[in-house]
Amino acid sequence: MRASIILPAYNEGKNIGKVIRAVKKTGDHEIIVVDDGSRDNTLDVAKAEGCICVRLNKNRGKGFACKTGAKIATNNNLVFIDSDGQLDARQIPSLLATLKSCDIAVGVRNLADIPFQRKFSNKFARSMVSAAAGKKLGDVLCGFRAIRKNDLFNLQLKKGRYEFEAEMIIKAVRKGLKIKEVPVSVRYGIGSSMPVTESAKVTSYVLGAALNRVL
Repeated sequence: MRASIILPAYNEGKNIGKVIRAVKKTGDHEIIVVDDGSRDNTLDVAKAEGCICVRLNKNRGKGFACKTGAKIATNNNLVFIDSDGQLDARQIPSLLATLKSCDIAVGVRNLADIPFQRKFSNKFARSMVSAAAGKKLGDVLCGFRAIRKNDLFNLQLKKGRYEFEAEMIIKAVRKGLKIKEVPVSVRYGIGSSMPVTESAKVTSYVLGAALNRVL
């Protein structure tokens, strides 16, 4: 099952090469790297690996980068994966296999593996997104997921930064799309993490979405 694999990247020159090479081993996929205004050699590494590359002239946010990559994708099957190396690209086939029987295949990390300092925020996000969507959900913020291009753009996603993942899930459930969860492994301690300011924006968004549904 061929797909367009989209890697949003911001200052991931040290890690993105390994991620791209791991993606290549999973099949004959189109690999699209969207350099979100990096100040390091992210773009050079991606070009050296032979990827389709898009360079944004300034940092526009993960959501904007993902949607930019999706617009130029030539396959209807899309897979989003982070560029920091925390997620295991070898699990791309599992996501694509699951997509055959649903509309969105979402990677779900084991909560027990999440660092202690991030457990509360992750649990909060799960509960708030579940409340906003009206359905109990698992790992709503994992950036590893598969969706068809036409479904993605039918959701008319508006958020340009880290709220992108939560917004996708909330709108997908509300529109009646079928979501299946796929267990995925993760390695913490490498790559980047969500900045505190961005985490606050995600919290504000999911809380507002949940309250709007309740009130």
